[in-house]
Amino acid sequence: MITGMEIRNQQFRKKIRGYDEDEVKNFLARIAVDYENMYSENARLKENIQQVQYELDKYRKMEETMNNSLILAQQTAEEFKTNARHEADLYLKEAKQKITQILSVYQDVLKRLNIFNVELKAQLNGQIDLLGKNQQKIDELSEFFYGRDFKELLEGMEKVSLKDEINAQSVGI
Repeated sequence: MITGMEIRNQQFRKKIRGYDEDEVKNFLARIAVDYENMYSENARLKENIQQVQYELDKYRKMEETMNNSLILAQQTAEEFKTNARHEADLYLKEAKQKITQILSVYQDVLKRLNIFNVELKAQLNGQIDLLGKNQQKIDELSEFFYGRDFKELLEGMEKVSLKDEINAQSVGI
């Protein structure tokens, strides 16, 4: 690329019917200034483009990082949800098993209580029957001991004793 300095220092050969040398130099000086301005602006614009490209790349990397982070966060959230569901299912399954075990134990206790009650009732009925039989014997014995025949027997025994005493005294014992 040609520079402003090269334009200023450009030498042309002279000919007989040539251009006015001062006009050409003035024109070339103006062109050199414009060219230097454009060259400087072009360099500045290239630098700006590089800066903007750097910033754009930086933002693209940030966007990519944010997208990756978002995807990772979504995946993590899905994993948490899946794990939470799995844990909830396990807790529910364990709770159902414990409830089933407790109900089974409760049913077993009820069965044992029923058996105990039946056995106790049978024992109590046996004892009540035995008490009834004992009461019947007591009543029979009471009838006998408090009855008329027993009183007569006792009175008769008292008479026998008295007679035996009298006989014994008379015999000289």
